[in-house]
Amino acid sequence: MASQHRAVAALALALVTLFGCAFGEFRPDDPFKRQFSLEDQHKAYTDFVRWSKFEEAASFVHVESRTAFLDEMPEFDEVRFTDWDAKPWEFEDPETKDKAIIKVTYRGYSMRTPFEIKFTEVQTWERTGRGNAWSVRPEFHDLDRLAANP
Repeated sequence: MASQHRAVAALALALVTLFGCAFGEFRPDDPFKRQFSLEDQHKAYTDFVRWSKFEEAASFVHVESRTAFLDEMPEFDEVRFTDWDAKPWEFEDPETKDKAIIKVTYRGYSMRTPFEIKFTEVQTWERTGRGNAWSVRPEFHDLDRLAANP
């Protein structure tokens, strides 16, 4: 009889775990889903940059940096981005998770030359208050190589 109760309890635990995983990610160390929200916002912003939708990407950029961000972006007629990848981010303070740094490598080419060029962006994401609204302070490196003549 005891073995039947253990079997039923094990089955119930397995079902709860299965349904829990099926309906969302469980992060006991992140109860306010700050990291999950950062993942979504980072991916959306980086995809906008990759597809040269700079106006849309600018909506994620910190207000003080938006004009400089838009001025720095190349003309779509001159440059194409082919892909991006990101290294795992680091929280400046793992307790508060208010600031994260993500290093992204983009690949692209100038319409003047068929050679692919890699360049990097250091994304410093900040969250103010207790909400999940993040803004980024982008810092591009070697972006000017895309617009340079061969």
